[in-house]
Amino acid sequence: MANAPTAEPAWKYDLRVVYYSGMEMIPDVVTHNYDPAHGPFRNICELPDSEAERILQEIRKAGCRSIKLDYLSRRRLTEDWLIQERRQKLGATKLERPIYFFLGDFADGKDRSRPLSIVMRLQDLPPEILTFTYPDSMASLPIATRGDHRPYRKPYHGHVFTLDEIRSVVAEFGMPGGRCETEPAMKYDKFIEVQIWDDRPLKDYLAAI
Repeated sequence: MANAPTAEPAWKYDLRVVYYSGMEMIPDVVTHNYDPAHGPFRNICELPDSEAERILQEIRKAGCRSIKLDYLSRRRLTEDWLIQERRQKLGATKLERPIYFFLGDFADGKDRSRPLSIVMRLQDLPPEILTFTYPDSMASLPIATRGDHRPYRKPYHGHVFTLDEIRSVVAEFGMPGGRCETEPAMKYDKFIEVQIWDDRPLKDYLAAI
């Protein structure tokens, strides 16, 4: 298996941020969107290539979402990078592969391939099972490593953050919001992705509703 690209330049965020009134804070909820035909909290990379490609082709044929033909290979490469970074940041976790959420409330039904949503309070998820990328991991890594994305590159691209680190990043750079539509340099920075590495709090949530 090919090694995940290394983001350049090497960069570590300085956590010595002083919080003051007016500094932007992170949202207090996270959102998981999913297809009711498959259920919540799934990761396509857990499937064999043949089964994963079959599901992706179903989504393409339904016309709900544009998915490139090389999506699965790029997804696996990106997830290899996330796993490497998670091991350094968090150590061993219950799940080897993450379950993906958005930071904030994204229960808007805009993604027709994943029309249902689960919105959870961030405080109900232990920090030691969370990592974050700004923006989503499949955009963050190539922006940091590909020369054609250099005009869009920022210090947070190509890095995986803990909860404390993403708070500091947002305090300095702000949340993406709708800035991708109004600021050309923010073209790919559409949201912050959350990777959850333990499904026990998620199962507890489902059991309680």
